[in-house]
Amino acid sequence: MWYIWRAVMVTFTSEILPLVHLVTLALWGGVVATEAVIEILPFRHPELHTATIRMHYWIDLLVELPLVLAVIATGCTLLFLTDEITILHLVKITFGGTAIAINLFCIAIVLRRSSHLKRGNEAALWQESRIVLACFAAGLLCATVTASLGFRLAITRLS
Repeated sequence: MWYIWRAVMVTFTSEILPLVHLVTLALWGGVVATEAVIEILPFRHPELHTATIRMHYWIDLLVELPLVLAVIATGCTLLFLTDEITILHLVKITFGGTAIAINLFCIAIVLRRSSHLKRGNEAALWQESRIVLACFAAGLLCATVTASLGFRLAITRLS
């Protein structure tokens, strides 16, 4: 029985877990891209600003935050299962962690912006919408570096 359990766990950690990590990363990226489009619209159509704030709030709570936590969980598990951690791994982890930190900061801004909406603080709403877009730009840069390094490490591992 022990050997069967071990075989299942080895298969899961070596084949399935990296796939789960990639799928959660792809879903998270899709959500962030969608939010960026939603956030840009009010700068062209100001009447959509209130709706954007409400939609982004619920997307962050119900979709994005669980995806970010799944990315963290699968990424940390893969890190602990990696036999040899190189400098390239550390650079990738640094940029990936920065992208996650920026995203968590952005989620905090989105939640705070929703409370400003309830209080009617119009000036803070537009300022925080600009911060959200800046977070998207900075996070995209970090995510691009992380993905490039991840693909490079995967190709090295497979060859």
